[in-house]
Order: sequence, then structure tokens, then C-alpha cells
Amino acid sequence: MLGSPDSRQGTWGMAGASTHNYTFHPPGGYRVRILRVYGNLQGWMRDPGVPGKCAGVLWGLRSNGDDSSAMDPASGNTMLYIQDATCGAPFRDSVDVKIENGLLAADNVLRSIVAVFLNETGQPIHIEPSFTVVYRFEQMEQ
Repeated sequence: MLGSPDSRQGTWGMAGASTHNYTFHPPGGYRVRILRVYGNLQGWMRDPGVPGKCAGVLWGLRSNGDDSSAMDPASGNTMLYIQDATCGAPFRDSVDVKIENGLLAADNVLRSIVAVFLNETGQPIHIEPSFTVVYRFEQMEQ
């Protein structure tokens, strides 16, 4: 992922994001609750020969439910958020998180989002989360 020019105030370089949706299929009358996520986030520059230039990367897991939060700015639906950076060297971040707010919206979709930001390298960044999700089906309240 290279991104496109980031014109937001206080930023520079390129920024972009990509979303993958995973839909669960619980029995009728049930919803999905995410309990734990474990695995890793890894990445690298395709051509790391750009001395002194870096790029930020992130990975998040979200639901499609109400995004309001008691904190501003914050997201009520982000259950995992990992942020790192690379200045050329590959990185691998281990993840093993007990999820506290893992009830998915009624559509039972888990969104995995990867992004690059402040990418001043001019190079695409490979960003790859590899993860296992522990979940359960919960009966919907009537």
C-alpha cells in the first residue's frame, strides 16, 4: 500500500487504507461476540533503500455498530488497534488480546482495516495481519 497525498493539516506524505470484511453466520436468533484475537502484524518496504524516510502502519478490528463513544475523539467499535512504523527494516508485532467490547453488530461483520500514513518513502508498504479469532454465538435478547 502506497496511499495518496495526505492533505490533512499537520500531516505529510501519503496515506491510505484497505478494509477486509469477515461475515459470521450464527444460527437464527444469535449474534457473534469476539473474545480473543491472536497472531501478528508484519510488514516491510518493497524497496527499503530510502535512507531517513519512514512510513506509519496500522491494523484495526471493528464492527459496523454504533460508533459513538464517551471520549472525543474515540471509536466505540474499534476492538483492536495496533500501530507501528518502518524506516526500511521489516517488522513483526505479536498480538494476543482479550477483547472486552467484542459484540458485533446485527450484521455479524468483523472489519479488518490496514492503513499506511505519513508515508514519505515513495515506496509501497506491505502490511499483513495474520490472526486467529476466538468467538462465541450469543442468543439475542428478546
